[in-house]
Amino acid sequence: MTDTPDDLDIHDPAFASDPYQAYERLRQECPVARGEQHGGYWLLTRYADVREAARDWRTYTSSVPGVTSIPMAARRTEPQLPLEVDPPLHSRYRALVNPVFAPARIEQLRPRVEALAAALVDALLDRTQRGETVDLVADYAEPLSLGTLAEFTSLPHQDGPLWLGWQRRMFDVRHPQDGARATQEMNAYIEALVAERRRAPRDDFISLLLDSEVDGHRLSDGEVRAFCQLQFGAGFETTADAMSVTLQYLATHPQTRDALTASPGLLTAAVEEFLRYATPIQIFGRNATRDLDLHGRQVKQGDVVALSYASANHDPAVFPDPDTCIVDRFAGPATASGRHLTFGAGVHLCLGAPVARLELSITLREFTTCVPPLRPTEEQPTWKARGDRRGLSRLLVQLDAGS
Repeated sequence: MTDTPDDLDIHDPAFASDPYQAYERLRQECPVARGEQHGGYWLLTRYADVREAARDWRTYTSSVPGVTSIPMAARRTEPQLPLEVDPPLHSRYRALVNPVFAPARIEQLRPRVEALAAALVDALLDRTQRGETVDLVADYAEPLSLGTLAEFTSLPHQDGPLWLGWQRRMFDVRHPQDGARATQEMNAYIEALVAERRRAPRDDFISLLLDSEVDGHRLSDGEVRAFCQLQFGAGFETTADAMSVTLQYLATHPQTRDALTASPGLLTAAVEEFLRYATPIQIFGRNATRDLDLHGRQVKQGDVVALSYASANHDPAVFPDPDTCIVDRFAGPATASGRHLTFGAGVHLCLGAPVARLELSITLREFTTCVPPLRPTEEQPTWKARGDRRGLSRLLVQLDAGS
């Protein structure tokens, strides 16, 4: 960034590696910033503005396909469901899958996710005890998140690397043509699954969709594909990113790890604080449905308005000392004004929030009770080269010799 607030580029490497310093300045000096890159967009940075926009779908619509990510991975006209439609249709689509994401059903996943996490941790411990360096992203966070998605959807675990590869390519702003090819490959994979489930239904996510109705009609193959696109696109990367930031913080702040080891009753509150602190989905795009005057800035109907969940979650007007991870911050009663926005707000609140909380709670328990202290082997963290997501591309660690 320069001194002009209208030159914002969220994917600039300097911004992506450390966005919070820029967000602090924007909240104070230019709470509605303008970026002309990636098709142009406005960026809201204050908690109150972001929360209001997230809840006000009539003014800030999600119903323009592809705008939720900036820039969109590939041009498309079909919405991902139920994310990219607004009420009342959104309510009907979401009602179909609400039972699948119900807390009781997610809790049924716990033993399988715990077993997967324990196996990954055992492998890590075996290697670190031999003096090896391990990558907590590639060797733990990604396989745990991919494995959880496989369990949730009843799809083969061996397909995980395919999903990971498509996700990386689809959102690589440096290679948009390859991103478009990855989208086509993923759609072909989904279409093959849908055709197979039509022939031989199972007790799984896709078969449930094929057996569902909206407004008196069975879901078409296109509608089922649109549900699956969102599931494969958002069902694992964001959680893996949150875990990577959490594990990096524990490795570099042993006093926090020790506090959680000594007080396991804080783990639930710590999950919420790490979700706030990490904010894996940093920015979420909407479209203005009418002309707006926001803090003196003239937003036109149809303009892309990006909601910075990351800046909102680090707004000191709501979260004192926001750039410090305070694991008991959410230990007391939550207030409406003090809830983090990691999962959004309003009718578009993230469906997968219970799954993310499950994975992160299991991870915190494993790394504060079963894993000895670890230390990073690189002086500086290696962040993903994207400003709309926050996660580490790798996290190399060894056993802490002093432990």
